[in-house]
Amino acid sequence: MSSSNLPLHDFPSHQPLTGAARPSSQFVTASKEIGFVKGSLYGPPGTGKTTVMAMLLIYLSKTYHSSAPVAWLASEKGVDFVLDFFKAEGVPLMVSRSRSFVDLRSATRDAREAGCCAIGVDSITHFWQELFTEGMKAKGPRLQKIMRIKEEWNPFSQDFQDSPVHFLVTGRLGFNWEEAEVQNEQTGEITKEVSRGGSKIKAEGDFGHEPDLEIEMSSVEDPDFMRWEKVKGKNRKTFRSQMIHVATLKKSRVWALNGKAFTWRDQPGYKAGYYKTVAECFKPHFDQINIGGSHNVMANTVGSSVLFQPGSDQSNYEFQIKRTIALENWDATMAAIAGGQTKDSIRQRGIIGTSITGTRSRTEFERQSLTVIERQLEILLALETRLKEANYTPDKPLADRELVNCVAMAVKDVENPEHKEITLMEAMLGESVARARGPQPVVAAIDQARELA
Repeated sequence: MSSSNLPLHDFPSHQPLTGAARPSSQFVTASKEIGFVKGSLYGPPGTGKTTVMAMLLIYLSKTYHSSAPVAWLASEKGVDFVLDFFKAEGVPLMVSRSRSFVDLRSATRDAREAGCCAIGVDSITHFWQELFTEGMKAKGPRLQKIMRIKEEWNPFSQDFQDSPVHFLVTGRLGFNWEEAEVQNEQTGEITKEVSRGGSKIKAEGDFGHEPDLEIEMSSVEDPDFMRWEKVKGKNRKTFRSQMIHVATLKKSRVWALNGKAFTWRDQPGYKAGYYKTVAECFKPHFDQINIGGSHNVMANTVGSSVLFQPGSDQSNYEFQIKRTIALENWDATMAAIAGGQTKDSIRQRGIIGTSITGTRSRTEFERQSLTVIERQLEILLALETRLKEANYTPDKPLADRELVNCVAMAVKDVENPEHKEITLMEAMLGESVARARGPQPVVAAIDQARELA
């Protein structure tokens, strides 16, 4: 069967996005590929953000990484008050003191080079504020500057997710602000007011979506705290202020934790091993992921930039352009071969079109896949070359049988480039032989003509 007679489903259709190293299907059997904890802690001052983060980092290091070093990016002095925790537990702590967003961007690389298994940032709010302040100093419209700042922030958000280290950050308490319509009860006038909505970490607006574990810290006074003191030789019950630190899970991808709250009372001092009391509250999250295994948050697939490259095979826009170009080339080539409105020209266009496409319908022709149309255009161009070699001119049309033979030869030229050596005279000779021997396919007649030559 020649290519002109192949049904539509025999040709490859427009293909979906594929990468050079991508398997035949983008879907594979699912497995856990999250190997590191990504979390955030935020809240008012004095609620225990730094302390809880330190204990979580110690727990991750000792439990899963044989007390490997921990990196700490300090924008404030809280690290000095938890350093003794790390010393007591035998976990090396590597510290960088900075508020520069540039240092935050390179934290993952530097931590891994130092052999660290985890990174703690205290507080990420300072790094966002530093980036925002410097970005707003640039020239240009305010909105344009804000968009540029967000573009600079985005690679860090991606690195936070993708980096093969545990990554915990603390931040100050922020709020979502919502606009609400309020109706005046006396006048009925409706006005818009801004009201404070839910809480969030104070950083770039979308960063709250990145952590898998989001903890809001708060504290309340312990109403049950009391001590016995000796006053004038007698024991007297007295009350003292003691804080209860509350960790509320605002976001957890583990059902066993989502919405839970944990509390710890103030301690007179740190005792070795106390980190477990705090960290093991979050153990269901650690158990759910694949700590120690692979970490593949986002597969290395082809980026969408390929869609915007001129001539891209993946772009639907470029696909439509290619289709338009192919149809225009078909019309132009057909006009060059058999242009005009004479009876002979119209008849020859019909013979050529039907022989190559298998249809007389323009609509049916255009409904074919791009691959089919391009293949048929290739045959038409090969036919044009054949006709030029035969010194064909539109004012001296070929006989219908000769034209059909030329189309058949053009098909073979496309399928087998070496076939171009056969001339029209050889094909006609082959046809004469075929008539003498009985009905034979055109291709067989051409091959017979080559043997006779």
